[in-house]
Amino acid sequence: MPNMMRDLGLLVILATMWSSSFTVIKVGVETLPPATFAMLRVVIGALVLFTWLKLKRQSLPTDPRLWWSFFLIGCFGNAFPFTLINWGEQALPSGLAAILIAAMPLAALVLGRIFSDEILNVRRVLGVLVGFAGVVVLIGPQELMGLGDQVPRQLAVVTAAIFYAIAGILIRKLPGAKPLQHGTGVLIASSAVLIPGAMMADQPWTLDFSANALAASVYLGVFPTALATILLIIVIEARGVTFLALNNYIIPLLGVMWGYLFLNEAITEEALTALALIFVGIAIAGTGPGTRKEAAQKILDQKAQP
Repeated sequence: MPNMMRDLGLLVILATMWSSSFTVIKVGVETLPPATFAMLRVVIGALVLFTWLKLKRQSLPTDPRLWWSFFLIGCFGNAFPFTLINWGEQALPSGLAAILIAAMPLAALVLGRIFSDEILNVRRVLGVLVGFAGVVVLIGPQELMGLGDQVPRQLAVVTAAIFYAIAGILIRKLPGAKPLQHGTGVLIASSAVLIPGAMMADQPWTLDFSANALAASVYLGVFPTALATILLIIVIEARGVTFLALNNYIIPLLGVMWGYLFLNEAITEEALTALALIFVGIAIAGTGPGTRKEAAQKILDQKAQP
């Protein structure tokens, strides 16, 4: 139970950082193209983690196979989804974008079963569906009426959610969690992809950078990118990608809380109903063994008991 409470706390911290990113992205994309904005965010995050690594007198891994994994995780976890979400949010309402991103736990549930050792059972499916229902209740079913508009941008956000799930599975396969070294390597690899991509797509040296856009890049690079990368590696190592993906259900809920705390917005009955559904879904999907290895160990432990 203590480990479960720790992991749930880390999940809430991740959701807190990522819930703020949607608003900050809106600020950045007003003056920065999607690829350049994503590049700045990732490069800043990489510099923060590399500096932290050196202050702790640690070194980057040298195994070429590990760097290939970093490259793939960087593509699917940062470079591709950051650019796609930036492009999608140029035209999509934030409520609809939140529902589309909430497809990640559904994708993680299926992909985790096919390509990893995660369990796909009635308990986890029910938990994910209950949590998704809470997101729809919170944001409002009317947002789904907009699914016929801006189809390419909507597909971009859904694709980003699927890419996040793929990155989670790849992180799960890393040999032994070393969060700071692995997180730094992932962000360096992400930068290696995004820097030439932004150079070719946007010619950033010709852009007129606003102070707000640069501030948004710094915030996103330090918190929802650098710090979040370390925490998500810890959570995935401990609980699996499906559990991590449940933070996508907490994110819109936190958006309501920020409105209540800072904008004097009322908390509606729908929000309270959504709160109950989301936490029930997380409780259902997050309890019990998450992988086949954990399930087998639990059976062995039960047999060993007198």
